[in-house]
Amino acid sequence: MGTPGGSADEQARKLTDEAARWAAGAEGERRVAAALSSLPAGWTVVHDRLLRPGRSQANLDHVVVGMTGIYLVDAKNRAGRVTEHDGGLFQHRHRNGRVESVSLAAELTKVHGMAAYMAAETDRPVTPVLCLAGGHADDFGEPRMVRGVWVVPVAALPGWLRGRPVTIPAEVVPSVATRVITDFPSTTTDPALLSAMAGAAAPRAGRRRRGRPSGAAAQPVTGGHVPTTTRASGSSRASAPTVVPLRRPRRIRRRLAKVVMAGSLVTGGLLVLSHLPSIIESVVEDLTRAAVPGGAPSVQPPATAALITKAAQASKNTSGGAPKSTAKKTGALKPVPVRPLGPPDCANASAAEIKAIIHRTVQPVVTSRGCAWGTRLDDPSTLLVTIVMTADHDSWDRNLTTSVNQKRVVFSGSLDSTYRPATQASVATGQPIIRGARPVSARADTVVVVATTKLGISDDRAREMAVKIAAAANG
Repeated sequence: MGTPGGSADEQARKLTDEAARWAAGAEGERRVAAALSSLPAGWTVVHDRLLRPGRSQANLDHVVVGMTGIYLVDAKNRAGRVTEHDGGLFQHRHRNGRVESVSLAAELTKVHGMAAYMAAETDRPVTPVLCLAGGHADDFGEPRMVRGVWVVPVAALPGWLRGRPVTIPAEVVPSVATRVITDFPSTTTDPALLSAMAGAAAPRAGRRRRGRPSGAAAQPVTGGHVPTTTRASGSSRASAPTVVPLRRPRRIRRRLAKVVMAGSLVTGGLLVLSHLPSIIESVVEDLTRAAVPGGAPSVQPPATAALITKAAQASKNTSGGAPKSTAKKTGALKPVPVRPLGPPDCANASAAEIKAIIHRTVQPVVTSRGCAWGTRLDDPSTLLVTIVMTADHDSWDRNLTTSVNQKRVVFSGSLDSTYRPATQASVATGQPIIRGARPVSARADTVVVVATTKLGISDDRAREMAVKIAAAANG
């Protein structure tokens, strides 16, 4: 028989639940905004910004800019307690007389992805933060990173932001804040301006539709017929067709590009062939040196050999020896030229050591920098551990710079080969990796990335593994 008004009641209930969720979200954002308002002068805080203006309605709850960096703060006013368990974040709520545990993995992934997009737009690191603003937020405890996202209770947020390491000079903060405000405007910005921003960000349509008049719709060319468009009906020449020209200039450019590419390949091949004899000679020399019993002989680099030769000549001259005979002897003992030593590598860490640390059977994976191991030989999609060791680092590398200043291993979030959250450990040359009875220090700038998500472990466990791997590589 049916129930009078049943479907309408059900729709009303759904709308009521949705309205309640929106209201709770708004209240959570107000609580976070109130906490951020306590930050001192020198901090810039903006609210309710657009991630991709004119192209998407996705919004950023709060963006904070200060001397400690750029932060994307996403407010979460969740009912019940929120806890971390085995590297994941869970909400525990009472429903229908029982407790339900709901994973917040999707929320972490969303915030991490938005921060990555902001970093690409601003050319600066952006720290993703999920701020707990519910009634039980304080039960979460101290702020900590979960799957590459910092989870911070609202009451601890201002102090945590101020206590982070300084990464942006005070005189640069205003310009960075201006860039952020410009790139991510308010949701209340004039729609016409948002459309203009979207047009500036996207490729110009005229490049894809060269020769097509404004307002003309795209029409396929079939059967060799050239499509035409007509002017607006209000025009005095409404019936005069406009022919869309063929794209011959583009075809010519493509052919020219192919010719240039082919010429580049030929030139590169000739260069390789011209250096082939020296390459073969170098390889043969290395093989010959490796075959000498007792290992390769110790040969001084050319610069050091020259200094030794000069010192020997000075000694002979002081003792009254003849300069000419000394020169002859020195020429007879001319050192064998060798290639200059490259930066330190990570060859000290073996697959067996990596297996013992992460408890997974691993095989080497080819990589352009450093060393890498995965579950399948030379398959980058299976990467679990990567190590990059260099002789020096740039001043803008805040992790290695912090390692030098604070004399410790610095941890941060990263991404694995499949762009999922991972854990990174960075330690600069000469800094301690392991202290105690058997200390280990870094012999080069070392960066280790452990695929936390693929291994299914917590960030704390991944940090322990990264430290052991760094020690193995520098042992």
